[in-house]
Amino acid sequence: MDQGHFDIARDGAPKQATDRLMSFQRLKPSSALELKAYDIDHFGETETYAGASSMPLSAGAMPIMRARLSLPSMTLSLVKTFPRIIRGYHLTNAAAAVVVPMDHVTSARINGQSMGRSIVMLRGASDCLVHEPEGRLIAIVYFTPPPREPWTQLDRGYHLVNPASDALAALRRLVSVTLEIAAHDPDFLNEQASLTAVEQSLLSTMDAALRTGTKDEAVSSTMQSYRRIVADMERLIQQDLTIWHKTPELAAQVGVSVRTLQSATQAICGLSPHRYSRILRLWSVRKQLRLGAGRRSVKACAIAHGFWHLGGFAASYKAAFGELPSDTLLGRTRKTI
Repeated sequence: MDQGHFDIARDGAPKQATDRLMSFQRLKPSSALELKAYDIDHFGETETYAGASSMPLSAGAMPIMRARLSLPSMTLSLVKTFPRIIRGYHLTNAAAAVVVPMDHVTSARINGQSMGRSIVMLRGASDCLVHEPEGRLIAIVYFTPPPREPWTQLDRGYHLVNPASDALAALRRLVSVTLEIAAHDPDFLNEQASLTAVEQSLLSTMDAALRTGTKDEAVSSTMQSYRRIVADMERLIQQDLTIWHKTPELAAQVGVSVRTLQSATQAICGLSPHRYSRILRLWSVRKQLRLGAGRRSVKACAIAHGFWHLGGFAASYKAAFGELPSDTLLGRTRKTI
């Protein structure tokens, strides 16, 4: 990798290369590129900068991968995710994040709105619930936008932008080549001129994607109402995890019909109210077991989260995380002895 490769990526590549997708197989750690693998328990450490938190829908067999390149005024990351629900985002100060799809997965939804092949622009605080039923490969650029159009036209919150296909391909290609240079030719990034060129190229290519893209329609009033219903339902569940409300009880306390509650949770979370409640509780149990606070037993943790039938709880836990709850607790105990 050298200046010539970077210039090709920046100025345009042969047509046959425009849709080449990124792969971690072409990356390796270097003095410029941080490359790490995470499990679902430690992945949250990588989300703190965005004020987000992920709740797994399944453990998955593959490790979660993250590559990060730190530049003077922006950070470029590549992340291989897992099936999950994400809550967030809360970016600090004037920061922004641009999330670029690096694969062909189109099943993700944000506040009930299909994300498809859209680029996600995040500014400030957003009340988002993202449902990703499949693991994805995404690039994330974290930076402070320049005080010029089109960035000044973006209000706080999140925006979905559908760029022209060539603009998206150019951005994907530039991300890929930039990370490969960081992996295989880190000395290239030791020069200030090179760093400036990389940053300016990423910024101008994102500019082009934003300018040529069409914004998705605003979230419908129905989806906004559904998002509030799900938030109210979750608050009700979290108030007392020992109580397992049936769906009619949840609907009545939220103030909607059973059908509306089911439609809301399916649209926003891709799940039924009962399954969403179960996943919330299982994930909360796991976090407690890993902390090992007060050496609480599996039985005590299960009952504290409304799981009174321990055999069924253990089966559900293993299906979600690939191990028995006792294994989680023992694993934490061994590490703290």
